[in-house]
Amino acid sequence: MDDENKRKKSKLRRIPRTLLYSIMRPLGWITFSLIFPIKVINRNGLQHLKAPYILIANHKSALDPGVLGWLCPHELWCLGKKELVQKPFFSWLLEKQLHMIPVARHNFDLQAMRTCIKTLKEGKVLCIFPEGTRHLNHLMEKVEKGVALLALRQKMDLVPVYIDGKLKPFRLNRAVVGEPIKTADCFEDGYTEQNAERLAEMIKERFYRLRDMLPHGSRVPDADGAER
Repeated sequence: MDDENKRKKSKLRRIPRTLLYSIMRPLGWITFSLIFPIKVINRNGLQHLKAPYILIANHKSALDPGVLGWLCPHELWCLGKKELVQKPFFSWLLEKQLHMIPVARHNFDLQAMRTCIKTLKEGKVLCIFPEGTRHLNHLMEKVEKGVALLALRQKMDLVPVYIDGKLKPFRLNRAVVGEPIKTADCFEDGYTEQNAERLAEMIKERFYRLRDMLPHGSRVPDADGAER
């Protein structure tokens, strides 16, 4: 009976809780299949994952959260800069309807951290851009400490998605879904400053490897400016 209840709860988590989020799912299919078509390598890697986990991606354009929402079979709660929700209408639209969690960028935001922890404890999927902003020149130039701290303290898997450059309309764009970084297995002693630094480097290296899985084309340079 307990297993049956767990299955029911798991199914409920996959059902979008707002009408607008429900509408955005088919709109995402139209957008990223027809207008900004994306070829996704290892998309099936997302289909078998069980929530909660943290989805992480490099950030090249304002469309990136939509790409991840389209790719992920689970409903997403995504971190976004708090400047986007300063006006009441956008606060309602992004926070209440599309599950955005506002965060003060490049600073430790305790309220955002608490909301992220609550989101994960409720069995949901959290989406974070580790760079903290849109980097147009170098891949993973800087990984914010918050994502490492959160993943290590909550012992959450990190699921990387590499988006190959800024999306272009009516041209074939590319993305790669990577294998989860299992922080609980890699860092048995949990959060320490040293482990956070090691995890940040691991995130960088994982994205470099995902990028290198693609044929030469729209290659995003590493943080040091080199294309591998």
